Amino acid sequence: MKKHNRALLALLAALSLNPAVIFPENIADTQATEQKQEESAANTNKSPEEEKAEPQTEQKSSETKEETKSVPEEKTEDETPEYDCNRFLLVEENIDREEVSWWRDKYLQEHRVKFLKDVIARSKEYRLYARKLIREKQLPPELEYLPVIESAYRTSAKSKTGAVGLWQFMPNSVRNYLTLGEYIDERYDPWKSTEAGLAKLKENYDIHGDWALALAAYNCGNGKLKSAISKSTDEKKDYWTLSKNNWLPKQTADYVPQLLAVCQICNDPKKFNLELDKFDEDYEKYISQENDDYEFVPVKKPYLLSHLAKAMKIDERELKRLNQALIKGFTPPATTYQLRIPFGKKDDALAALKSVKPMDFPFKYKVVAGDSLWSISRKYGVTVQALCETNGIKEKAILRINQIIYIPKVK
Repeated sequence: MKKHNRALLALLAALSLNPAVIFPENIADTQATEQKQEESAANTNKSPEEEKAEPQTEQKSSETKEETKSVPEEKTEDETPEYDCNRFLLVEENIDREEVSWWRDKYLQEHRVKFLKDVIARSKEYRLYARKLIREKQLPPELEYLPVIESAYRTSAKSKTGAVGLWQFMPNSVRNYLTLGEYIDERYDPWKSTEAGLAKLKENYDIHGDWALALAAYNCGNGKLKSAISKSTDEKKDYWTLSKNNWLPKQTADYVPQLLAVCQICNDPKKFNLELDKFDEDYEKYISQENDDYEFVPVKKPYLLSHLAKAMKIDERELKRLNQALIKGFTPPATTYQLRIPFGKKDDALAALKSVKPMDFPFKYKVVAGDSLWSISRKYGVTVQALCETNGIKEKAILRINQIIYIPKVK
């Protein structure tokens, strides 16, 4: 009887307890499962923004904090590094590259050192102008030395492929930059071609976002560079990778390291026991002077530069040096030309334009077999010298069949 009473009491006690006491493991699992289902449902209804904003676990919360710390704070204008016109960043970043070292050693050879000295000696006037524009436009200072490898800073430089002037513009690359026509070729103008060269380089940089690639495009053209980039199977598409893996033309692969080697030597010649003038003092004087060394007068008719120089009482060679774009030796007959003259000579120039008779062009003569300047001069009653001055050629020049010769009317 006692045993039955104890069993009954145990049963009643058990019935009064929470069912979790009887089946603790199953209930806990069930509750956990229900909790997970509720959380899952809640998360399903959250927006992506809410999901990001509310960390699901403590560990995720700490990771989020760490990620937030790793994001650099945006710099204010005051904290943005200022443009340093004296810092050759392209050289600094690539000075230890094998390609640059190879060209540096090459330019330190005796005959190339002599070449650099000759170039530097004759480049002052045009380098100062280039430096001024480069600093005004906040472009890499290395660009001042680009004409060293392009043209040896010779305004009359002409390549076998037809590139002309300090910055070696091809005929098909002058559009939007320079004038090229029968009477005018601004590729020979050292001032205008410098402006055009820097503008072209800046445009290349805006396209590629990298100065090494901008220089490469200047050398081989944007079309070829884009083609090389698209054909490249390399993960990186920077200049040095394209060059190393032979995606660029050989000349273009040598172009940038050659420039950087020249820049390093010319910018720090003492490091290599050389004496190369950087013209720093000259530049300070140049930018501090109130006026340029030249000014302009508009000319609407064709005048021989030799006649204008004589009337202005200045050296003919100086007037032609200031107007190297006038490839025929006279101002255009049908358009207004801004004639560059020495500063302070404007009144003399205006007086010369009134006193000197403009040229007259009855017609153009097309050269045939057997022609010479002498025979043409006899035929039209003009002097050989007049023909030479009008057409910008020398007396001993060999004429080409179908070449156009302008016949002046000399009174």
